[in-house]
Amino acid sequence: MIAKFDRTGQLMGMLNRALRRKYDRQLKDFGLTPCQFEVLMILWEEDDILLSELGRRVSRDGPTITGVMDRMEKKMLVKRKRDSRDRRVVRVVLTSKSRGMEEQLSITKKQILEKITKHLSTKEINQLEAILVKMMKNVGGGGEEEVLDS
Repeated sequence: MIAKFDRTGQLMGMLNRALRRKYDRQLKDFGLTPCQFEVLMILWEEDDILLSELGRRVSRDGPTITGVMDRMEKKMLVKRKRDSRDRRVVRVVLTSKSRGMEEQLSITKKQILEKITKHLSTKEINQLEAILVKMMKNVGGGGEEEVLDS
């Protein structure tokens, strides 16, 4: 049984690295890192959210998400603003530049996902998703609660 787990772990690691390389190459054309792309995907779904909430959703601590925001602001992809009711609270909003990237980046993401699931049936994709959700819950999931609960 241990050998099966070793093989499964090895395959998960290989898939993770292959996907990372694929996304890195594709995102480089847009001047984005995978983390910045993840931030944009969240903001395209729900713009104008708390910086702390955004950090939680991308599983990054305060200093790390602040650095990500610094770089994204320099690229004019996001803007930080103080909350109107509580000046201590920072909110993050999309810019017109990042809104304009949504369609092409969504197409790119879809193409990558279609390529890796090309020979899987809908049933197999659903099974894979269920297994991955269970595994994420087993390791604590980080900021993926929304994905895990859907």
